Amino acid sequence: MIDLIADFNKTLRKYHMLALGDHVLVAVSGGPDSVALFHLLCAVSKEWELDLSIGHLNHMVRGKDSDEDADFVSQLGLNLRIPVVLNRIDVVRERAVLKTSFQEAARILRYGFLEDTLQKIGGNKIALGHTADDQVETVLINLLRGSGASGLSGIPPIRERYIRPLIQSFRSEIIRFLKKKKICL
Repeated sequence: MIDLIADFNKTLRKYHMLALGDHVLVAVSGGPDSVALFHLLCAVSKEWELDLSIGHLNHMVRGKDSDEDADFVSQLGLNLRIPVVLNRIDVVRERAVLKTSFQEAARILRYGFLEDTLQKIGGNKIALGHTADDQVETVLINLLRGSGASGLSGIPPIRERYIRPLIQSFRSEIIRFLKKKKICL
């Protein structure tokens, strides 16, 4: 079985994603990828001397389910004594203001929330839960759209202050990790 923590650390080192003492805002939606990302960062936090915080944006799209995700993320931070910053934005309403697709509006609002939160907490990195599966999906979508070589490169592991430590891990590995550690979603 793959040692996801060791692979995670290899990815951090390979792409120089962290430096000792970084203050990392972990974007946690409540889904398996972001929850695993958070637990993996907790697992390596002493070695890297990390200061961790969680950011969660409730898009208010799935009603009670969206609220339950926010409660879950809040409890996750409370259980591990990690500060959590929560916000709610009605993406459907904001989509009309932004005059764009729902997905694009959600992305714009999520990144804006993460940037604002990073500044408020005095952090210097934002960790996102994109995986190798997301990478494959992005490349395929770009290929189908007729993208040139730049579009075929997919999701960058690191872009400015954004890091994607799970970019070389597949969702099946992440699910096995969560089950092995008995981490409930």
